[in-house]
Amino acid sequence: MVLLVCTPRDLEDVASYPRLFAELLGDGWTVDELEKLAGRNLLRVFEEVEKVRENQRLSGVRPYEDIPPVLRPDEHHNCSTNS
Repeated sequence: MVLLVCTPRDLEDVASYPRLFAELLGDGWTVDELEKLAGRNLLRVFEEVEKVRENQRLSGVRPYEDIPPVLRPDEHHNCSTNS
């Protein structure tokens, strides 16, 4: 199977975002919508993830990656050990 990845002409990289955003504004998008498209939602989610991480750290919950595979008996296939 051959997978072809195509991007719209003149939108090959982030340097074209200003043109894209200008077109979207002209099509009726709001500045608030464009900010969301540009990553505000992603930043909001990352901020929430950091809060959860900090709450778990303060509660003594170890990150999953720090738990040795032998202490995870409920898993049959652990990709970190190829078992």
